[in-house]
Amino acid sequence: YRVAKKLTALEINQVTKTKKEGRERFYHIDSNPSGASDSCTHPSKSFTPTRDPICSITATDKTLIVARESGSVLKYSLPNVSLIQKFSLNSRAFYLSLNCNSSRLAVIDISGVMTLLDLEARSITDDGSQVGAGDPSRFERKDVWDMKWANDNPDLFAMMEKTRMYVFRNLDPEEPIQTSGYICSFEDLEIKSVLLDEIMKDPERPNKDNLINFEIRSLRDSRALIEKVGIEDASQFIEDNPHPRLWRLLAEAALQKLDLKTAEEAFVHCKDYPGILFVKRLGNLQSEPMKQAEVAAYFGRFEEAERMYLDMDRRDLAINLRIKLGDWFKVLQLLKSGSGAGDDALLQQAYIGIGDYFSDRQKWCF
Repeated sequence: YRVAKKLTALEINQVTKTKKEGRERFYHIDSNPSGASDSCTHPSKSFTPTRDPICSITATDKTLIVARESGSVLKYSLPNVSLIQKFSLNSRAFYLSLNCNSSRLAVIDISGVMTLLDLEARSITDDGSQVGAGDPSRFERKDVWDMKWANDNPDLFAMMEKTRMYVFRNLDPEEPIQTSGYICSFEDLEIKSVLLDEIMKDPERPNKDNLINFEIRSLRDSRALIEKVGIEDASQFIEDNPHPRLWRLLAEAALQKLDLKTAEEAFVHCKDYPGILFVKRLGNLQSEPMKQAEVAAYFGRFEEAERMYLDMDRRDLAINLRIKLGDWFKVLQLLKSGSGAGDDALLQQAYIGIGDYFSDRQKWCF
């Protein structure tokens, strides 16, 4: 054990350098960083002009992709910023996008041609050779001006081609959707699109109707099977096309029909632990109307759940439901509509809750 009485100038410089190193690092596009701490460029040299400027960039949590005007594409690993790969495009890139696991890169060039690059070795070709990283796939689309990878599936993406939106799964397109919206997000088998052209006509007063959600085919088909055919056939379809959103859809449909076994299996597949606990709790209830009331509350149909509780002469459960929701006005109304032990304490709690409600809104006269 040793107590340092003073720091030498060298030690002070090392500490200062370490702190700066953790804050910000500069790299020149013409350099070849190795990932070592001393491979970064001095700030004074980072802004040196280059003959081949950057034209597009994209990144995930582990990969950084930089495209240059000459058509070269550089792949860096993150967070250590190490140049690990170089490959070339036939034309200048306009837009780059990586899928959720950084295995495939989508490129839209300045002429609107979209191609895909495999950044990892994927398969074996007919002649026995392996498709190497950076080799373009056979996919090519023209007149593309926007695209978005799904956040939860590396083989699923949506793209805009003229005034049509296409959804591709494993490079197989679904039927196009007529729209001119810009793709905001693609998650849980739903695409959120915004009509920017309409918004910019009156940007001070945007309309919610200009924000549109589209469901992809597998979600629409699953919903149709559940509604028209039945849970059993829909379950088989979802097993063949698994996705957490589809399992959640099946679980919700099974809950509506009080098919607890199917609901529990579906919740397990989509890793919804609260849903599993809810099904377990339903299984311990003996009354079918009570189960239906709990399901109604689970899906947010609180008025219906309250009415069911009152029809079963379980005003206490209706009050507990409103207490959980923080609806103290309704709690007070339910308490005054009947009598029972412990009502005085609940009345006091309800009045305090109502007082807090008005206090938060600076309304002092009740």
